[in-house]
Amino acid sequence: MPSQKASGESTVVYQFGLDPRSERLPLADGGSWAFFTGTFSGGGSGTLERLAVLRFEWDADAGKIVNLLPFMAVTNASDRAMWTVPSASPYPILVRADFIWGDGETHFGQHYYTVEVWRFEPQSDQYVKAFSYRTKRKYDGGDSKPVHVLSPERQEIERRLDAK
Repeated sequence: MPSQKASGESTVVYQFGLDPRSERLPLADGGSWAFFTGTFSGGGSGTLERLAVLRFEWDADAGKIVNLLPFMAVTNASDRAMWTVPSASPYPILVRADFIWGDGETHFGQHYYTVEVWRFEPQSDQYVKAFSYRTKRKYDGGDSKPVHVLSPERQEIERRLDAK
């Protein structure tokens, strides 16, 4: 996964070389893309996982791998998934939930989350944000168990997808 310089005046460069993983994303037409992740750790309790949806393209001389997502990363206190929702899109849909740090909350405590849904748009040949919302309830931040926000929010996410 390519490196990424932190935004703003920072000199931090995130190296996403840890724990690389890939998953095949089947497409309705019989083809497939790949969902790829790589992790950065600065040595503390938090990590940053960069996400990519990759497509292989042939050109006249050779092939190339194209990332269909803008720069996107999630922390270890986030939840993310690729869903197949044929009623909403013929392409895999990226859903992610990232914690909102409120006053008096601790790193791994309960948080409200911002849920984002990203869909592939053939016209722009990339994933774009379809919508986002704040959860109505707080979820555990991942101290003693993995963060699980998207499964309990799936009905609300699919309701909003159908409304689009």
